[in-house]
Amino acid sequence: MSLFKQMVIMLSLFLGVILISVMVLNFKSATEFVQNQLYTDAKNTAHSLGLSLSKVADPKDTSTMETMINAIFDSGYYKRIRLNDLDEKVIYNRENDMKVSDVPQWFIDNVPIHNVSAKSDIMIGWSRFGTLEVSGHTGNAYRQLYSTFIDLVQTFMMIALVVFGLLYVLLSLSLKSLVRIRNQAKAIIDNEFIIETKIPFTTEFRSVTVAMNAMVAKVKDIFDRENETLRRYHELLYKDAESKLHNRRYLTTKLPDYLQSDASLSAGVYVMFSFDEIDRFKKELGYEQYLSLITKFSEAFMFDIGAMGHALVSRLNESDFFAIVPANEIAAVSAKVQNVLEKMRILFKWIDPELDEYLLVGCAIGKYSEKDTLKSLFSRADYAIIQAKTKGNFTIEVSIETDESLVLGREEWRNELIQSLEESRMVLAFQSVVQRRGEVLSPIHEEIYLRLLDKEGVIHSAGYFLPIATSLGLVDILDRYGIEKVLGYVNERQSFTPPAINLSGDFIKKHTNVQWLREKLETFSKSSDLVLWFEVSNTIAVHELEAVRTLGAMIKTYGYQFGIDHFTIPEAGAAYLQSIRPDYVKSNGAYLLDMMVDNDTGKTSESFKNLVRSLGISVIAMNIEDAKDLENLWALGVDKFQGTYIAPVALLK
Repeated sequence: MSLFKQMVIMLSLFLGVILISVMVLNFKSATEFVQNQLYTDAKNTAHSLGLSLSKVADPKDTSTMETMINAIFDSGYYKRIRLNDLDEKVIYNRENDMKVSDVPQWFIDNVPIHNVSAKSDIMIGWSRFGTLEVSGHTGNAYRQLYSTFIDLVQTFMMIALVVFGLLYVLLSLSLKSLVRIRNQAKAIIDNEFIIETKIPFTTEFRSVTVAMNAMVAKVKDIFDRENETLRRYHELLYKDAESKLHNRRYLTTKLPDYLQSDASLSAGVYVMFSFDEIDRFKKELGYEQYLSLITKFSEAFMFDIGAMGHALVSRLNESDFFAIVPANEIAAVSAKVQNVLEKMRILFKWIDPELDEYLLVGCAIGKYSEKDTLKSLFSRADYAIIQAKTKGNFTIEVSIETDESLVLGREEWRNELIQSLEESRMVLAFQSVVQRRGEVLSPIHEEIYLRLLDKEGVIHSAGYFLPIATSLGLVDILDRYGIEKVLGYVNERQSFTPPAINLSGDFIKKHTNVQWLREKLETFSKSSDLVLWFEVSNTIAVHELEAVRTLGAMIKTYGYQFGIDHFTIPEAGAAYLQSIRPDYVKSNGAYLLDMMVDNDTGKTSESFKNLVRSLGISVIAMNIEDAKDLENLWALGVDKFQGTYIAPVALLK
């Protein structure tokens, strides 16, 4: 029971006892007064009527006495007036048996009035004639008492209503601060940092609020400091100091996430720029001109190429720059590359009109897919760069690689994808995510992927069709298909490891999709207790923060898990995690090792762990390819893993 209810009940009982006691005492006093008044009236009537009867000259003239008694009886409200002689024989008697109609019988039965008769001796001359007995009628007394009782009850109800109303208002105001304290404590449990600005006037509540604010501020300060430390470390580790672009280390760490066979980023275009004689340029024109050239080129590179969706831009070394542009065609990227080269021509002329005679800029463009490796991709790019430079300055060399997924045209691909959905040729695959407890690896969920079964019976990974589906705007339709298929699969089976479903940016950006998912989950939650897991990529979380936050909150209302896939700390830091509140993040194992171990000292860095721990986020290491990766991460406190060493991707049967 809440404190508010306890206080209301306690104070209500206290006030109720007081008011009822006062009402009972008042009613008791009124009853005694009415009863005494009844006797007093009877006594006065007996004395006055007895005195009048004593003046009758003839004792035998009873008719006169009767007339006088009748006059008094008819003019008053009496139960009985009786005249007795000296032997107590009745000379004359008048009684009133009339019942009171306007007083309820239950009131008469429960409020006894003791009606005492008043007597007066009748003296005629010096002789005693008899006794006059007068008894007042209780009907009038009951009428007065009942009226008094009704007034008391009405007054009591009015006072009780006013008092309890004021009590409710005062308690609500007093305990409102306690509600805020409760919400603040609950927010801490949910890893939210709320500073209460309304300090209550109650001393006890004030001290609790101040203490809670101090604690929240301390936890928030820990998060902010660790976030800033981690952001700076991330920048030091992965940023090129001169160009402010990501360096080769970041590219080699992040690129495996792009080349995964089940990622929508697993196919697209790569771009490589390379400068010749950069050392000569630096020597002849000085470091300032060199830095100006690198800065201007990097700005142009980021403006034209880096602005394209999910582009990954980096500087490999002093002379080479590389970019990955997922889900794009060579023609679209080539137009952006031409813009960069045109800016370089203008820059060269501005620095030195003869600069292009020895400072060569070559560019290579080609396609990549999930079948590529880091080595094969860089080898193709290096070869194309050499070809470009042999053809002259500001030359673009396009590397043409056969890719069976691009044999079909866009409309043919659209028809193929839609037809595959209609014919249920999209099948499910999964990869286990495990948690290590001692030496035992226990599955915690199965990440679900889509596979395309073509008309020849060949099964293709998502990297074969997902980038094209993304460019065609069909990826949210695939998401809906996958969700329905997973929910249907789960409903058909009694026991099943919880599935993890990836949602695309196109899906979560459309309100109709989120509403559709809500309806699906509402129905599913009533028929199954299985906990579902949902994920979005880190890039989507950063760029669609509000949509992801809304989606995550909706999913959590059903008790399901919500996470971020391919997590890396963006340039602005990890503050966005406070808004999203994911239950877990998945990150490349190599990236986690970089974040958790200081590369200069070899010592463990606690900033990353402190940051995710302060938000209650669990970490899952991805791309675990061998036992060494697993053991290294296990030693650093990571106990959840995913990768081909743990379990390969398999079809769901």
